[in-house]
Amino acid sequence: MCVESTRLGYRFREIPGARSLWWQAAISSTGDGMFLTAFPLLAASLTRDPVTIAGVTVASRMPWLAFSLPFGAIADRFDRRILMVVADSVRGVVVAVLAALVLGHDARVWTLYLCAFVLGAGEVLHANASQALMPVVVGEENIVPFNSSMSATQAATETFIGPPIGSALFAAAPSLPFIADAVSFGGSVVLAARLPDVHAVEPATTRLRDDIREGVRYLWHDAVLRRLALMIAGLNILWFAAEAVLVLYAFERLHGGKATFTALFLAGAAGTVVMQRFISPLRNRVGMAGAMAVMLWIWAAATLGLAVASNGGVAIASFFVIGFGDGLWRVLATSLRQTVTPNPLLGRVNSVHRMFGMGAIPIGAALGGLEAHVFTVRAPFVIAAIGFGLAAVCSRALLAPLRDV
Repeated sequence: MCVESTRLGYRFREIPGARSLWWQAAISSTGDGMFLTAFPLLAASLTRDPVTIAGVTVASRMPWLAFSLPFGAIADRFDRRILMVVADSVRGVVVAVLAALVLGHDARVWTLYLCAFVLGAGEVLHANASQALMPVVVGEENIVPFNSSMSATQAATETFIGPPIGSALFAAAPSLPFIADAVSFGGSVVLAARLPDVHAVEPATTRLRDDIREGVRYLWHDAVLRRLALMIAGLNILWFAAEAVLVLYAFERLHGGKATFTALFLAGAAGTVVMQRFISPLRNRVGMAGAMAVMLWIWAAATLGLAVASNGGVAIASFFVIGFGDGLWRVLATSLRQTVTPNPLLGRVNSVHRMFGMGAIPIGAALGGLEAHVFTVRAPFVIAAIGFGLAAVCSRALLAPLRDV
């Protein structure tokens, strides 16, 4: 797969920096995919307590609550390319240290929590900088196709390529996937450093606190952006309550093992990749609000499938549908946010939005761990199915602000 060959690629080959952005995402996402499977497997090798395992997700997502707003303001003040380099350099070092701990049989649950928190902080800085940089590099007229291409690429690399490699490397030696992930961050740093100097950031003349307030006000006073932020917060609480105990769900509910756990992610990625060819026709036919309503019904059906599943086949099929809806949301919501927000505010508005969405993840993960502990590992999936079903039924009212977009 490459930018030039995707159906939605259009003029990316001729856009300076677009290929570097694409390759950076592909390389980094491959490493993330290895980490995505290796990290829960490492946690499960240390403990089978659902609350403790869910705590790893809480630790990795807490930085979105703690740092999203200041890092978003920083992304509107400094060279976004340098911020991406710094973020991935730090993440590479942290993963390398974790690899050394695993190699020396010194990894403990508390070290996983610490590494997850620092890696999450690096993700916050990188995500805010890269999403604010993207419209300047590729041009607003290319945002939707480029986001679609990026979404497919990240799904393919993070889920098709990375997880099987991560599982195989973990089986060979638990430290290997973390070593490989550290190398992938090194490649991402090199590509970020090669991006063109078009970061569109003016020297700051205001206080950081005032910049943060401006970003919060802009999102909250815009009906479309506010509704998107509130929706993704609620949906993420529901979904990540379930995903936080997914490794136990695969082992105990589905009676599977590492292969089943990996297959769930592969199915989700397949759904995201397949979805790409439907985005533009669906949006053109039913509009932005209509396409997102379809997404809510897709997620409702998929979470119901996971709630009732007792074997790998049904769960894998449900994850395929989950991936289809997830890819649709990513492309439409991200493109909409990048289009309606002035670029000098984009880092801050992105950070506020992602604080709602990503900041909801540790809340959901903590709830999911408690639900699985008090009831069964199936409980978070049942609750998610009920919540997504209600959202789908109420989709007309929830998506009302988007009908004029």
